[in-house]
Amino acid sequence: MHLKGLALVAVTSTWVKATDVQVLVCMEVLCPDSKEFILTELDSTYASLGEYFDLEYVPYGNADIDYDTQTVRCQHGEAECSGNSFEQCAIAIYDNDADKYLPYASCLASKPVDVLEEGDMAYKSCAEKTSLDWSLIKSCHDDEDISWTLQMSAAENTPSYVTYVPWVEVNGEVIDWFEGESLSEAICMAYPENEQPDPCLVALAQ
Repeated sequence: MHLKGLALVAVTSTWVKATDVQVLVCMEVLCPDSKEFILTELDSTYASLGEYFDLEYVPYGNADIDYDTQTVRCQHGEAECSGNSFEQCAIAIYDNDADKYLPYASCLASKPVDVLEEGDMAYKSCAEKTSLDWSLIKSCHDDEDISWTLQMSAAENTPSYVTYVPWVEVNGEVIDWFEGESLSEAICMAYPENEQPDPCLVALAQ
């Protein structure tokens, strides 16, 4: 994909829903709770049920965007805005394919915050580890027009009522991970009982 096409993709692409269950995850790259949710909940849920729901993963969270100055202020500082941008680029380049970008996000979630704050090396290392094209991700991140377009798209895809991260919804219903609510159980319960996927027999029994 040509990099100059990324901005167009971010504005005009439509999230294709392959199933009747849509999952929204709003997070921040440097947020400890977001990192823990990815590693302890999202990874395992996607591994067992990924083909049975559509994932919209939005790295933005509690950031503030200023459309006049074309700037973004992130909850955990400039390093987080940069990290969110790397993930936004990976998502756009690989056409919202969670099979591609989620391993990258998981790799980053496994890195200590201070390592992610040091610069690009952790992002490059995770791209190489998960077989993503680092040169494309880096070029996207460093292109002011493209990265700004993707930040605007992330801001627009983050509901205005989000008050914390990770913010998780299944078919528009908030799943409060902090209160022990299970993403996999919520996905399974979104299906009629006689249509629940086979992996739900395991998920609902836990």
